[in-house]
Amino acid sequence: MGKSKENYATLGLSGKVGKVFVFRQRAGKTIVAKVPTTSTKPPTPKQKAQHDKFARAAAYAKNALLDPTLKEAYTTEAKKRQDVSPYNMAMTDYLRPPQITHVDHSAYTGDASGEKIFIEAADAFKITTLKVKITAANSSTLEEGNASMVNGKWEYTTTATNTTLTGSKITLTATDRPGNTTTKEITL
Repeated sequence: MGKSKENYATLGLSGKVGKVFVFRQRAGKTIVAKVPTTSTKPPTPKQKAQHDKFARAAAYAKNALLDPTLKEAYTTEAKKRQDVSPYNMAMTDYLRPPQITHVDHSAYTGDASGEKIFIEAADAFKITTLKVKITAANSSTLEEGNASMVNGKWEYTTTATNTTLTGSKITLTATDRPGNTTTKEITL
């Protein structure tokens, strides 16, 4: 893909030139690329699933930009990045689920309530909720609740004691604005 810089002959051009190349406009720049081709083979199940996911992302982005609050949020985030539109930001948000990158449960001993579990999680745009569930070794739920954002990290404060810490599980579920969820489970 080539980019045309300050070339008055191609400034503002868009469209196909024969079967050789195509001009496109992106963020005020003229881009020259090969003419896209269409495959004659039927799509594989994976390709069909990806196409369907992309179509759902496009529908989400269009609807999100009709909501003034979401439009403002995606516009603000897009301005922080180079050559990204609010539509692109909404599409990316839909297509990329949140990630739980690190969990620090070293302060959790189960001896008393009020102990802290720290979670690092990221998303293309914003994580709306991060739920924490602690289950005993026998799979009974000891407690569950939402973590809070404190100084750039998610923090969960325990509300119950856990007398049998070994074999217990901490299950974390992060959800972003489009409703994508990611779950991570840690066995103690």
